[in-house]
Amino acid sequence: MKTGASLPVTGAPESKPARSGLDRTAAIIEVVLAFALVHVAYRALKRFTVLGEWDAQTNFIPGLMMVAFTVTILLLCRRSFAAYGLGTQKWQYHLNLGLACSLVLLAVEAIALAVTRFQFDASKPPDPHAPLQFMRIAGLAAVALPAFIIVLCLIGGRFGIVERIPRAATIPAILALLAVLPLVATYFHRPSMWGQALWPFLGAGFGEEIFFRGYIQSRVDQAFGCPFRLLGFEFGMGLLVSSLLFGLIHALNTVDYFGGHFDFGWWYGVQNIFTGLFFGCVRARTGSVLPGAILHGLEDAFARIPNLLP
Repeated sequence: MKTGASLPVTGAPESKPARSGLDRTAAIIEVVLAFALVHVAYRALKRFTVLGEWDAQTNFIPGLMMVAFTVTILLLCRRSFAAYGLGTQKWQYHLNLGLACSLVLLAVEAIALAVTRFQFDASKPPDPHAPLQFMRIAGLAAVALPAFIIVLCLIGGRFGIVERIPRAATIPAILALLAVLPLVATYFHRPSMWGQALWPFLGAGFGEEIFFRGYIQSRVDQAFGCPFRLLGFEFGMGLLVSSLLFGLIHALNTVDYFGGHFDFGWWYGVQNIFTGLFFGCVRARTGSVLPGAILHGLEDAFARIPNLLP
């Protein structure tokens, strides 16, 4: 297999596309029920348990729940981990790719922020009662879209420099990037932010990528196949379904159904549908959730740095 080529998600017998309407319907029902179960379960843990009190200042529980559900369902149903983007094939290349793409993404977004002087608080969702802020949408697009396009071009190409990153340097480099947020907080005499760096990386980055792009996107693609091709990216209904559900879970961030408050952050959800499409393309092209998880986690951690600057 050529370096950088996408790893097929149909490698295992159970991952071959099921063409019957019944199988397709079953796949959609399965992922929607899984989404609802995971969401209600972690919300209940956050609200009613001691674990929720411990996790009040961070947000590890949702990501842990997503990982636990995905691993459990794959084991119980005897499904291939590789078919769900969780295999170990080419792990070193995917690790290097995640690091290289993260450096590009963070650099482009930093330049865009400096040029546009756009400010936003990444630590909490926008107020759902606030009027639609077109300047916020335009600012986010100006910052994120160029970075996303450049990263997708990098993933879609074949660059030998990714392979030449020394194995011994990759993980230390990722950990060094992860330490930037707490080090910046320390420099400006802010409270320690190690937890605020780790939970976006592990909980949001790995948790959400394993569940949405690993489980949901793969499960739907098994049933519907990947008949579409655009600029070298092969994808199917799994990309759309996982992105819609990814947007929905962010729209639900401002909803407290246990407390009877149903303030949906719909525009925040729409924003994250496009983010989900980006990470879904990364997963579709590489055949692994690892590059997207590293990208996702580091981007979420670095997004908190502007709030610390004077």
